[in-house]
Amino acid sequence: MKRSTQIVALLGLVAGINAGMAQAADTGFYGYLSAGQSKSDRKAESDQAMTGAGETAFTSSYDGTDTGYKLQAGYQINKNFAVEGGYADLGKFTYSANITAPSVTSGVVTLKVNGWNIGVVGRLPLNDTVTGFAKLGAFAYNADYACTRTGSACVTPNRTASGTSTNYGVGADFTFAGNWFARAEYEVYTRVGDPMSADASTGTSRADVNMASVGIGYKF
Repeated sequence: MKRSTQIVALLGLVAGINAGMAQAADTGFYGYLSAGQSKSDRKAESDQAMTGAGETAFTSSYDGTDTGYKLQAGYQINKNFAVEGGYADLGKFTYSANITAPSVTSGVVTLKVNGWNIGVVGRLPLNDTVTGFAKLGAFAYNADYACTRTGSACVTPNRTASGTSTNYGVGADFTFAGNWFARAEYEVYTRVGDPMSADASTGTSRADVNMASVGIGYKF
């Protein structure tokens, strides 16, 4: 009877230790670096601004994809929730136009977007190595607009827009080699930038920026 009591007590101690280790593994700080393709469609707004500025005949093209990257840090509260944030560079987008009336000229506009984000993450462990997640947060952005033109000067060629927008996303973490993990995710940064004025003299254009990325991180 005494031996049975000792065995039960030992099993209880082992179970308690294992539960404590599991709980510890579900909490703590982490960080990751990721990169991927960003995309933002601003051509229609830019074409409309050209028309509003008095350009009656032109052809245009738009490069709305670039490489973006993020450096993020977070804290896992438990296995289902975390908070994270950091710096995100969403890349550069380029609009080009060849104008034939009322004058013959050409111009190029670039828009660079970067900023700081913070948000909450809901996590769902699928097995011992894969965890799916969804995130919702805020993005404090900076959008730098630059215009160059042949034959005549751009109206307000250098502009900056700053503000706070919403960002959200989904993805998955893949744990490997102890505390290391890989991450794949898709995010949307909503309504980044200032709308263009009717005559294109102010504003940077406003649109969502989407980003698909992969990265690597470490749990401390």
